[in-house]
Amino acid sequence: MRKWKVAFFLLFFTVIAAIGFILIMLFIPSNAEKPAMTETEGETAFHVTATKAELNKFVSYYLQKEAGSVPFDYDVYIGNEVELYGSIPVFATDIDYHMTFEPEAQADGNIILRQSGLRVGLLDVPASYVLKTAEKAGAFPDWVRVVPNEELIYVSLGDMELDNGMGVKVEEFNLEKDDIKFAVLFNEEAAP
Repeated sequence: MRKWKVAFFLLFFTVIAAIGFILIMLFIPSNAEKPAMTETEGETAFHVTATKAELNKFVSYYLQKEAGSVPFDYDVYIGNEVELYGSIPVFATDIDYHMTFEPEAQADGNIILRQSGLRVGLLDVPASYVLKTAEKAGAFPDWVRVVPNEELIYVSLGDMELDNGMGVKVEEFNLEKDDIKFAVLFNEEAAP
């Protein structure tokens, strides 16, 4: 009987020692250091690349969601140029038009759309008239400024307000090469 008692206590103390060793190992701090987060001043940018097809899908979604209540009817298509299709109210009817713009990325991250073509049925209507009519109708969001006399549209992406405190800047906007790059900016101070 004595051998069993010795074997039992030896096994019992071995189990207790093993549990104690495991507990000690769990509570001793590790020497692994948490990497220091580098502080960035102001904004953090994520770079996004898009194709014309993806950008068309996004613009179409945005127009359906945000501009659905505007009385001025228009669609935007992005091919090798930015194309604006729509209709303008003249007397008791609407007249269809098609305008084309050459996009130009600015150093400040915004886009200028310079009017390069206009078709309004068979009539010779100045582009400034169509742009002025669109501007008066309030067809565009606040961050899109129409400059009828210069026949251009200024897309101020920096003024576009997103719900999550993020912003957008264009980095590249070459439609012929299908090279479209944006920086999505996160500013902690502007976040809700």
